[in-house]
Amino acid sequence: MQRESYDPVAKTLHWVVVGLVTAQFVTKLISPGTFAGVTENGLNAWHLAVGPTILLVMLLRLAWRLTHTPPPPPQDIAAPLQLLSLATHWAFYGLLIIIPVLGWLSASGYGAHPTLMFLFKLPAIVPTDKGSAEWWGAIHGWLAWLLLAVIALHVSAATWHGLARDDGVFARMMPGRAGQ
Repeated sequence: MQRESYDPVAKTLHWVVVGLVTAQFVTKLISPGTFAGVTENGLNAWHLAVGPTILLVMLLRLAWRLTHTPPPPPQDIAAPLQLLSLATHWAFYGLLIIIPVLGWLSASGYGAHPTLMFLFKLPAIVPTDKGSAEWWGAIHGWLAWLLLAVIALHVSAATWHGLARDDGVFARMMPGRAGQ
């Protein structure tokens, strides 16, 4: 049974964030020297460029979500699972806004300047202070691990909807399924 689809803007913002978050995790999981030309400075530069971009896209996504009603949850899903789904989605919004802000705070504390996809250098938002930078960075890192757990939950639920239930929920966020 096909459910109503998300609109094209919501889908685009969703998949852009998926790509950006994947890039962020890759910049922290690849070791310098793993591939020819991969350096710690290069990986950090990418991380400091993608993070603010995630923040910008998530603010756009939040604005879109608050002004555009998403498809309703399937009525045959138990209320506790609907609540878990809603909590998971709002956890994404919170984490994907808070984590880049914490990264910006940490970078500022170290005296580094993140950029918006290498185009615009962002100002420091706190004074240089290595102790504070390490503290902000530690929280940033722990929340990134929490984000990974939320991603695992989300992907598991999408897989359950797509394979076990085949109820159309998985398909409604896939590109090319407008208005279904």
